[in-house]
Amino acid sequence: MADVHVMCDVETFGTLPTSALRSIAAITFDPHGGEHQEQVFYCNIDRASCEAAGLKVDPATERWWNQPEQLEAQASLLHDPWDLRYAAFHFEAWWLSQHASHLWCNGACFDEPILRVAFAAVGRSVPWKYSNVRDTRTVWDLGGINAKNVPREGVAHNALADARHQAKCVTMAYAALKRAPLLLAHAGGHPVGTPAIATSSSEIAGH
Repeated sequence: MADVHVMCDVETFGTLPTSALRSIAAITFDPHGGEHQEQVFYCNIDRASCEAAGLKVDPATERWWNQPEQLEAQASLLHDPWDLRYAAFHFEAWWLSQHASHLWCNGACFDEPILRVAFAAVGRSVPWKYSNVRDTRTVWDLGGINAKNVPREGVAHNALADARHQAKCVTMAYAALKRAPLLLAHAGGHPVGTPAIATSSSEIAGH
């Protein structure tokens, strides 16, 4: 069976692994750019259930969420929040139903540790292997992709919109890396295998 890659994004009340969660989003995607039917998981998380499990709310992050420019993203987080224990159970069930293998995060030092601690706080283990965690920022750097310059859909700091944008940028980076030997051959004077950096989405698309 082929590997199934999942891009995950979480919104939180802090940046430490012990931070309370606000939402979890995950989508399946093919970083190689093959034909793929996206499968989606999304839920908002009840703050009180996180605090009851021992997770923390950072006052500075809470103030950040209350800024006027975050109001649209904030509003979506208040709809139908799930108890943390319920969310962890259903996310694990979704992961297993997709036969998922690799977890991507932006970056691996943020979303994955927060999820791992949150799962443990409600007596569950994360369903992925630690060795199958992948970091978007590394592959973007290698592929010459600046995710901030890539057109995006949806509101920033909406976990589902962020996950889709991150998956799009990873796929662009993979495409750039696959094209590197061809770009180098045309550049001349550089050995095949030296990284060739594409600097924009239009270059990667071949325009």
